[in-house]
Amino acid sequence: MTHRFRGFTLVELVVTVALLGVLLTVAIPGLQQLTLNQGVKSAAFDLFSALEYARSEAIKRPGETVTLKAGASADGAWTTGWRLMASTTRLRSWTIAPNITVAEKNSLTQVTFGKDGHATATPLLEVKPTATVSGVDARCVQVDLIGRPSSKMGGCS
Repeated sequence: MTHRFRGFTLVELVVTVALLGVLLTVAIPGLQQLTLNQGVKSAAFDLFSALEYARSEAIKRPGETVTLKAGASADGAWTTGWRLMASTTRLRSWTIAPNITVAEKNSLTQVTFGKDGHATATPLLEVKPTATVSGVDARCVQVDLIGRPSSKMGGCS
């Protein structure tokens, strides 16, 4: 009489776990780079879309001052996020991930748009990870005097 056992032997299980450990060791650094790249892209797009939204609201509301301000909830740094104000009314606010930083190269803490959509200043906002990681590039979001935002790969100059 022969018995058939189903399942894995201890040796097969140990070999599988060891192979899985080796694969994870190789994959983790690439996953960190992918996550940081996506975080930078996402924050730059959020900033770009906030500037577009601010410009369109300024055109839509000619009697009000529309300003994109640094700080998600109160005046502060761009690194904590930003908020869109129409006079004293908060229209929307954005926050960013803690491992992403935003630096304004012209020391501006707000961007104001006129009723024709023109910006009163030209910010240079550099979005990058807080820690330097190989293969993760900064992005530059800027606004021209006509009020059109643009985004490009690489730092602001």
